[in-house]
Amino acid sequence: MQAIQRFGSWLTKWFTLVVIVWALVNFFLPATSMWAKSYTNIFLSIVLFGMGMTLSIEDFKRIVKMPLMVILGTVAHYLIMPLLAVALCKVFQLDGMVAVGVILVGCCPSGTSSNVMSFLSRGDVALDVSIGLLSTLLAPIMVPLLMSGLASQYVDIPAGDLFRTALEVVLIPVVLGITVHTVFGEKVSKVT
Repeated sequence: MQAIQRFGSWLTKWFTLVVIVWALVNFFLPATSMWAKSYTNIFLSIVLFGMGMTLSIEDFKRIVKMPLMVILGTVAHYLIMPLLAVALCKVFQLDGMVAVGVILVGCCPSGTSSNVMSFLSRGDVALDVSIGLLSTLLAPIMVPLLMSGLASQYVDIPAGDLFRTALEVVLIPVVLGITVHTVFGEKVSKVT
């Protein structure tokens, strides 16, 4: 258990550098991670299930206690990120599937990486978790809506399929994680 805690501490300290190095490795050697392409939805579901396991009823209470900040943060997230993605597509003259990919990343809810960055920068992690929770719960509606509005000029956006996938990959794993946390309580904290 100590080895896992030491590795977790090391990864927390060097998280940004690890992400940058891994991105560079994959940029120059794309085959490094191509095997994972067909498992992307499974990996995302596992990450979001893990995020759900870290959430408790207290997280929902925070949304009720400071609704204005959470709602403003969520609205800002779903405005700033997608519009920034569209701006990047215009500035770098991206088109086709590359533009759609950039816009999709901009439309996705914030998640565990945001929470980690907030923690590392000594930000308001509770607020960040609350915004992430609300943006994740809204993802099945917001992602298809934003993609239809912002990326349909590049390709036909199957909004219905996107909605179903967001439910399967985002909402269901988060709800299952919250359920596991609620049912097993303190036993989950060891796993987390």
